[in-house]
Amino acid sequence: MPRKKQSLSFEDAIIQLEKILSMLEDGNLSLDDSLAEFSKGVELYKYCYDLLNKAEGKVKIILDDGNTDIKEIEFNTNS
Repeated sequence: MPRKKQSLSFEDAIIQLEKILSMLEDGNLSLDDSLAEFSKGVELYKYCYDLLNKAEGKVKIILDDGNTDIKEIEFNTNS
């Protein structure tokens, strides 16, 4: 990866992941190059997955309680 993972946005990481997938699907890489690209792809996948999990933890659900009052509740995947 040209840039450090920490400086990649989710969108940039997905673009890189798509490029790797395309190269692997083309089948023009040597076995060693394919394995290296696959390894990069796995790391990007883990990075994206982690970003999504962190974002999910920040999601707030806004509920209307019927009294025109709006309250925010932390999103919890365990409920």
